[in-house]
Amino acid sequence: MLSFAMPGTTASLVVAAIIVAVYALYRAALPKPIPGIPYDVASSHRLLGNVPAMLANIKKSEGTFITYVTDLMDSLNSPIIQVFIRPFGKPLVILADFREAHDLMTRRKEFDRSDVVGDLFLGVAPNHHIRQKTNDTFKAQRRLIQDLMTPTFLHDVAAPAILKKVNLLMELWRVKARAARGHPWVANADLNHMSLDAISAFAFGAGFQHSAVQPDLDAVKAQDYNLPASKDEPIVFAKGQKDQLLQSILDLTHTIGEVQGNPSPRLTWAYVMRKPKIKKAAKSKDDCLKRELQDAVKRFQNGNDQDVKLRSAVDRMILNEKDLAEKDGRSPEYFSGVMIDELFGFIFAGHETTSTALCWGLKFLADNRDTQDRLREALWTSFATAKEQAREPTIEEITGARVPYLEATMEEILRCAGAASFVDRQAMVDTQLLGYGIPKGTSVTTLVTGASMMRPAFQVDEARRSASSQSAKKNGHDRAWDPSDISSFKPERWLATGEKGTTFDATAGPQLAFGLGTRGCYGKRLAYVEIKIFLTVMIWNFELLKCPPALSGYKSNLYMTHEPRSCYVRLREVGPVDA
Repeated sequence: MLSFAMPGTTASLVVAAIIVAVYALYRAALPKPIPGIPYDVASSHRLLGNVPAMLANIKKSEGTFITYVTDLMDSLNSPIIQVFIRPFGKPLVILADFREAHDLMTRRKEFDRSDVVGDLFLGVAPNHHIRQKTNDTFKAQRRLIQDLMTPTFLHDVAAPAILKKVNLLMELWRVKARAARGHPWVANADLNHMSLDAISAFAFGAGFQHSAVQPDLDAVKAQDYNLPASKDEPIVFAKGQKDQLLQSILDLTHTIGEVQGNPSPRLTWAYVMRKPKIKKAAKSKDDCLKRELQDAVKRFQNGNDQDVKLRSAVDRMILNEKDLAEKDGRSPEYFSGVMIDELFGFIFAGHETTSTALCWGLKFLADNRDTQDRLREALWTSFATAKEQAREPTIEEITGARVPYLEATMEEILRCAGAASFVDRQAMVDTQLLGYGIPKGTSVTTLVTGASMMRPAFQVDEARRSASSQSAKKNGHDRAWDPSDISSFKPERWLATGEKGTTFDATAGPQLAFGLGTRGCYGKRLAYVEIKIFLTVMIWNFELLKCPPALSGYKSNLYMTHEPRSCYVRLREVGPVDA
């Protein structure tokens, strides 16, 4: 039997080479701080960077990634820091300064959409325009949906469909309120399902047969109730069985929680999308979207242009693709991956962010009774005819009215909620931010509820700001909130009084709820329409009573959005006749 023995010297060299290689790999995996930008020194010496400290902070404070970096900024006393999240990866720069964020998003062409956000859509909508840099491909895809946010389309097509779904939720809540008899109940799923129904109606038309709220209404009506002994103890309501399509959409939305903040999102998506449940959900979603696109093509072929334009978002997209194909001299691609993903993007992103903002809004209004009462009075005054006739305002009345206090309340809910808790951009070239060098490829995350937004701003030497930021200040574009009440829920901050009376001022102070600039949230106007309709109808029908402290906390979770951990409502029916 032959044997082989490695000479001692050779073996030693091999071992030494392995040790050197391992050490080199270890050194390569260690964080590489960007010179000058403050950071946690201890984390820079760990393979996992800030991750261990972050997890410890989250556990101790019951917080999130956002609360961790906010605490770190305080300890470093800086509006800009860097954290190390991914081994072998670049540092992530965190910014909490509205002036510089505004400048970065609206004037600085050297910054574009970050790969971080694109990675979140990779598994469920890989062809969506949010994953594109601001190039010709991005512009071409945006033309597919360019007419969907016009006032005419939103008011004539989207708003009536949304009101129908909001009224279905009001019916569910009337049944629950009467059964609860003053007991609170969990409301976040109700709002999520209503928002899903609303965005689906916008996408596919008011006649879309699938509903997430209706099964819950049927289940609650059929339920027998045993009320808890204490009025402060919540009542638990039955939940209806969702149909396969809507459950698939909900399942796909929840996959974001598995990817958000993961060091390797692409590998995570590869794993997640191979799960049998998620594979089935993705197929159900794709089959539905293709079916809706096919039906829209048939409607277009059989009807006239006006019918197609004003029926649904999918019809409008089909018409846009037809027009674009004619201009480009090509055949229309009605069922392409781009069409499917752009359509799903509305549903996927729209319902989650809006419902989260509404969850926070209910908490703010329940805990600020004066604001709620003033809002109701403002609505009754603005819709005096509806009040006199003891009815709800019509959709034409709602969309056609300017109610300054309603607009101010909406804006303050969005400011305080921080549903989309950060806005990402990426440096496309070597550049600077607040006087620090930012290497090409570095992602910059701006906190939506950080310093200068919901907390007093850090002091920044004016000389460190960009030339365009300094120029904007000289021209009077330097809005800031009063630091004494910046953390308070106060809609009045958005109101201005002048010769025309009290008006809503959208530029009164910092706001980043939808981002800014060319790459700001495309669905912003749709979200405003939905929130306006919901708040009008909800406050018209119900009084939000304060829930007990145990159910009214402001701790949050960070999944796809910045969600409240506790979202309970305690409702009492009201109406204009009760005034």
